[in-house]
Amino acid sequence: TIEDFTGTVRDGSARSSYEHLLPSASLKLDLTARDRITASIARTSRRPEFNFISPALLEEEVADNDLLGNPGLRPETAWGGDLGYERRLGARGIAGVNVFYRKVSDLIELVSTGVEGSEGEGTFVYQPRNIGSGEVWGIEFDISTDLGFLGLADTGIFGNFSWLDSSVTDMLGERRFNGQSEYVYNFGAIQNLPALAASFGATYRKQGAAFGRVIGEEVTTTYGADLEVFVEKRFGDSFTIRAVGSNLLNGKKREVFNKFDNIDDQIARDFDEYELEAEEAGPVFQLVARYAF
Repeated sequence: TIEDFTGTVRDGSARSSYEHLLPSASLKLDLTARDRITASIARTSRRPEFNFISPALLEEEVADNDLLGNPGLRPETAWGGDLGYERRLGARGIAGVNVFYRKVSDLIELVSTGVEGSEGEGTFVYQPRNIGSGEVWGIEFDISTDLGFLGLADTGIFGNFSWLDSSVTDMLGERRFNGQSEYVYNFGAIQNLPALAASFGATYRKQGAAFGRVIGEEVTTTYGADLEVFVEKRFGDSFTIRAVGSNLLNGKKREVFNKFDNIDDQIARDFDEYELEAEEAGPVFQLVARYAF
């Protein structure tokens, strides 16, 4: 890939150009009519978002903190490998497990510059920077199948579970990637009612805690679960009405902030401020009519 960027804003202008060779290879091996092994290796690239490379200073862009773009920011690149196993279940079902590993170079994260932000004491100017190399790895489990083998051909179930871990070293030592949850999973079921030309189903989602650390601040975030249900009615071959209720568990997000005046206080655990924040959202209901022609 070859990419060029040129930007002009009130605070200045910036131009960057980069080239990457992104080779890849994959393999699929059928062990039996129902069992398959998959493997792949590839180099990938992830470009910075526009606000990260624009030279502009955006006030209160990161919560109460300011964001100063970095025109010299380089894209992240990674070498990664995947190894998976899939098994077909019945006529339409499939289950699988996949392990993966990524070696990331020029990892992009927001870093506190130590400069006080526009909102005054307790806020900072953040800047995206390439902080070095890191590693991320994990395992994923997936299943999607009907229950025809139990005599329930019109009942489908699905689920996914991903466990993630990572490692990067910053000015305070080793940690996970900022903001990366330890796990995420979802599962659900769909019931088709052919005699009524209707169906209904539900999905439950949950993700684990995430930790982030920059100079002067550390934050641990926990998330509540989400439940979504739907009911769908079909009229002929072209018209469908679908009612959806999401966030039925009043999803919550809680953040615990540890704040410090400087990096020396952070190392010594001499706290300047301790803060708790919580957000809660109510359910959302939608009614959608769809016509195909």
